Amino acid sequence: MLIRMLSIRTFRTALQPSASRPSRRARVSLALLAGAAAACTDQPDPVCVTTVAPFAFKLVATGAPVESTPGACTDFGPTNFYVDPEVGVAPFFARGSNGQPDYDHGSIAIQTAEIGALYQTAQAYGVENAAPEGDIYSLGNFTDGHVDSNNFCSVPTLTPTRLVLAAVAPVVDDPATEDADESFPGQPAVDATLAWSNLRVYITPDIFGTQIDADLVDTRLTPAGDSCEYNYRAYGIAPAAFCGVTDDAGAQLFNDDGTPQIDPSLCESEADPAAGRYTGSGLSPAAAFFCDPVSAFCLIEGETIPALR
Repeated sequence: MLIRMLSIRTFRTALQPSASRPSRRARVSLALLAGAAAACTDQPDPVCVTTVAPFAFKLVATGAPVESTPGACTDFGPTNFYVDPEVGVAPFFARGSNGQPDYDHGSIAIQTAEIGALYQTAQAYGVENAAPEGDIYSLGNFTDGHVDSNNFCSVPTLTPTRLVLAAVAPVVDDPATEDADESFPGQPAVDATLAWSNLRVYITPDIFGTQIDADLVDTRLTPAGDSCEYNYRAYGIAPAAFCGVTDDAGAQLFNDDGTPQIDPSLCESEADPAAGRYTGSGLSPAAAFFCDPVSAFCLIEGETIPALR
């Protein structure tokens, strides 16, 4: 729940009858300002919550990948994640006895775009999640209803994300339908487990639930049963802002080496109509971020939160 602080508008002080003693009007204005300042210091700590806007995450490996057999990690890892580094994070609150949300008992759910896309593609071709337990998102509870002394809210443990999908066979285009292309390259079998832990959300008036960090263990099984495990520290910033260059039709443009063309100005918080940028990215002007040349998304700067300018 965002408590918006009303700013005190600039005001003109009354003319003072003497240099040493302010007028009654000025004394009243000063008293009101002092009362407002005191009221601000009495504001309760913010509740633990996150923005509902998608995050863009950066992964920092905390060690070499662990393979059960050489080559088991060939088809896995950060490259797949950075195709779309967006991560959905949704806060939830238990309903209190009065029927309203109980902000002292909150939780969050988290799901990567990669897992969501794999699942939705499989569903479109009649393949469902065959995981014996777990779900396609992770869920965990805040340890407290309000931020701690360092402006953090913590979620130490979350349920695992678990996705098991059979392979989806390729589909060839039907030449009888000239106006449509039904071809599909197929999707390999998927066996993925994402274990999130030690998640923290940073909350201040400037960075209100828009920066997150967490530990992530990403485990994949190949169709042959070999395992690959990556360990990361993950850093997220919201809203997820795309900084890739597109053509007039909206198609993304790439360099000759296959890397995306990027425009770092698209990460800027403020609009610049003179440059043809009529809206800002939505990122807090207090946050530190950069345009990532791999994913073409605006990612958090550095390896700690808060990341501030």
